[in-house]
Amino acid sequence: MTGILSHSHYLIILILASVLLLYGLAPASAVTSYKPGVKPGDSATYGQVKADWKSDLAPFSPVKDFLGVSSITVSVINIVGTDITARQTYSYPNGTTRSFVWVEDVQSGAGNMSSSVAWIIAGSLVAPDPIYESSSASTVGQTVQGSYAGSVQTVNIINSTQPEPGGFCKFLRIWDQNTGILLGFALNYTVSNGNYHVSASASMWMTATNLWVSPQRAATLLPSPIFGLAAFFAVIGSASAYALHGRRRLIEEL
Repeated sequence: MTGILSHSHYLIILILASVLLLYGLAPASAVTSYKPGVKPGDSATYGQVKADWKSDLAPFSPVKDFLGVSSITVSVINIVGTDITARQTYSYPNGTTRSFVWVEDVQSGAGNMSSSVAWIIAGSLVAPDPIYESSSASTVGQTVQGSYAGSVQTVNIINSTQPEPGGFCKFLRIWDQNTGILLGFALNYTVSNGNYHVSASASMWMTATNLWVSPQRAATLLPSPIFGLAAFFAVIGSASAYALHGRRRLIEEL
């Protein structure tokens, strides 16, 4: 009788332990948190700006915005909840500047920031998180390490290729994983058909920032698995941000 009670007691303990493991101790599925990783006063300067447009069509954004630009600075002004307010300043070789202020919700993607180049996304995202809390948002393709602006950083990368009638569009974007600040992008759009011909590119690279210790001039990438980034830049040069089908379509819609 004692043996039967002991066996029953053991079974009860085993069942309770299983229930506790299932409902109380089992690891919960990870839920992506969309919060700003930057703070007011943070800034980044992009000094390696290149853009080229060859077509019988007039240049349009964002390639148009980078033509003739020598550097771009993004400075965070304010943070309220998931909204980031920042000032973006374009500098030109003749010494003139052009500035505007944008607001971006890093959770939804709503705001007046450039819809083709996301200058700041939520911090602490990791592959394969979407960059926004939306089923249509692009997803982080890879989270790796590289050297940027004098510091080894963990970075998030989206590298996409979109076939187009008579051509293609390639778009590479890299963000600092911790802060969500854009580290650089390269986009190349080439289409040639009976209606039009376009060969456009634009790219830029972060050269200075106060986001990490002892910012220096931009260092080269570590020889690490970042989609062969150096080869990518060498082959495609840079980027365009709209795909043409007789109308303007944002690259973010790829």
